[in-house]
Amino acid sequence: MTAYEPTWESLERHDLPGWYDDAKLGIFVHWGAYSVPAWAPVSDEVSESGYAEWYPRGMYAEGSDVREYHLEHYGPEFEYGDFLEYWHAEAWDPERWAEFFADVGAGYVVTTAEHHDGITLWDSDVTDWTTVERGPRRDVIGELGRAVRDRGMKFAGSFHGLLNFYDPNNPGLFGHPGLDDKGHPGSEYVEFMNEKLRELIDVTRPDLLWLDGNWKASVEEYRTKETIAYYYEQAANEWGKEVVVNDRLGSGTELRRGDFYTPEYDTFEEISDHKWEAVRGLAGSFGYNRNELDDHYLTVTELVRSFVNIVSKNGNLLINVGPRADGTIPRVQRIRLSGLGDWFVVNREAIVGSIPWVEATDRTADGTSVRYTWNDGSLYATTFGWPDESVTVETGKTGPDTVELLTANGAIDVDWEDGRTVTVTTDARPPADHPGHAYVLRLRGVDHPDRGVQ
Repeated sequence: MTAYEPTWESLERHDLPGWYDDAKLGIFVHWGAYSVPAWAPVSDEVSESGYAEWYPRGMYAEGSDVREYHLEHYGPEFEYGDFLEYWHAEAWDPERWAEFFADVGAGYVVTTAEHHDGITLWDSDVTDWTTVERGPRRDVIGELGRAVRDRGMKFAGSFHGLLNFYDPNNPGLFGHPGLDDKGHPGSEYVEFMNEKLRELIDVTRPDLLWLDGNWKASVEEYRTKETIAYYYEQAANEWGKEVVVNDRLGSGTELRRGDFYTPEYDTFEEISDHKWEAVRGLAGSFGYNRNELDDHYLTVTELVRSFVNIVSKNGNLLINVGPRADGTIPRVQRIRLSGLGDWFVVNREAIVGSIPWVEATDRTADGTSVRYTWNDGSLYATTFGWPDESVTVETGKTGPDTVELLTANGAIDVDWEDGRTVTVTTDARPPADHPGHAYVLRLRGVDHPDRGVQ
């Protein structure tokens, strides 16, 4: 029997599960009543109106772009909760979603179980503001969870209810429902929030506890440590699962807690000994934003190179999908993720199950960026572009047995000079069967010094 106490000393004895460290790629899904208006101004900076999924905040903020849009298109009597009744999900197929995410190469999927709007996407007994009782009339988390797990991926519903922008039981209430006069969550709200969160844990048995909305209160006010201890114990003693918890547990210094860190639209510059996960959308918003055009989205090349960069520094990538209200994933998002999947199929061994090398970054003589990973006796050097002439790699104490380039039809030999400093000579052009974006050299037979990566 594994026992956890609601103290940092106890909780931080929890080990990061190997499945999470090995997976490297997760899919985030933001889908909710906010997907009906699907509107936010496109900006380089996030403001109170900056994310489409923050529509319930912006629509009640005097003078905001979202409020002006809402009044023009829906009128002053139309409350945010009314969008739930227009969210029909008529084209939603969880099996098709899950198959697509598996094809991209994801090891896990995280879908918003409750965003900052008080609407639960599972069959809840705590509140009737659910997608089962209203709107889609479906248990989104239950159905998608089964489809995802049937394909061997891990699954969780994320919980953003530590802070809500809208209280469905009090239509028209703008701000942060449940906050007291000092701007902290009131005890009644915290009790209600935790009742829903505990139910989400019990009903869905998530492989990750992915929390958000933590910036208004401490872990003591949210009672986060108690929740984590309960989750760890249920996973270990009742479910037989290895689980993982993110770092969005409370405000201030408590952000540096949890099994992994979650920088948003940001990455680490160097290798981090503590596991981390880069969280971002393919464009600016997480929820679908009808204002974001193809040019606002990451290109496939940008997405691939960002992914490799993150993995080289001991991170995972949680890349977001924002479906339309009807349940279809926009074509531009599918194209970008399919491109990543095509590259991943060819170069998977350099990513999945890998650990960082002694250093993450390098450059070739012509200035081409290089990222390093190591996996099962091979060092992988990934170049962000095709080098003009050569790539030089410092292998440490042992030189490689062979050097090959990974391609769609298997690895091909390349010319190289033996030794601890390996120089690989490249042809004028990459192989025609290569997906492009980034090129992986495999150096077999290279030992990795023990770095003690967590």
